[in-house]
Amino acid sequence: MKKLILTATFLVAGVFSTMAQGEMDFSNAPWEAWPDAIDRLVYMPDGTTPVSDASWSARLVQNVGGAWQPVGDAVFFFGPDLPGIWAADGVKRNPTVATVAVEIYDGAGAMLYRGGGADAGQAQRASFQYTRANSIPPSPTDTLPVGLRAIIVPEPSTIALGVLGLGALLLFRRRK
Repeated sequence: MKKLILTATFLVAGVFSTMAQGEMDFSNAPWEAWPDAIDRLVYMPDGTTPVSDASWSARLVQNVGGAWQPVGDAVFFFGPDLPGIWAADGVKRNPTVATVAVEIYDGAGAMLYRGGGADAGQAQRASFQYTRANSIPPSPTDTLPVGLRAIIVPEPSTIALGVLGLGALLLFRRRK
């Protein structure tokens, strides 16, 4: 009987501790209740055309001991109907402050960008601080990554493309 009570106690405690971690709304959608009016879309290298390819995806990562670890699953962009936008369910966030970044992947799964934070009037940086607010009563903006700013995906380097092309030629060369 003691084992049953202990097991049940630990299971219930585990459920409540998971629920108490809090959540971060990992999305850049403009219809969210953002506390400011800053652009959070993802743009192509020209800086004016939002990403409209629905095969592209975004993933939230956290810096843990100098290494970037995924937080939640990668989510896809909406595509041409809502260019530059992804929306995701909340991901669990335990600390109220964390160093996070967004990774952008193309349709082939190659990472094109990691970053997303920028202060007004400054260039983009590799990460941004996410602070979970705990308003009383809770506000819709408590779960939003307000440090997230617009992202311009860099153009692939000509040298990198050349190396990839050369590697493909060597890999698929004809055998005699």
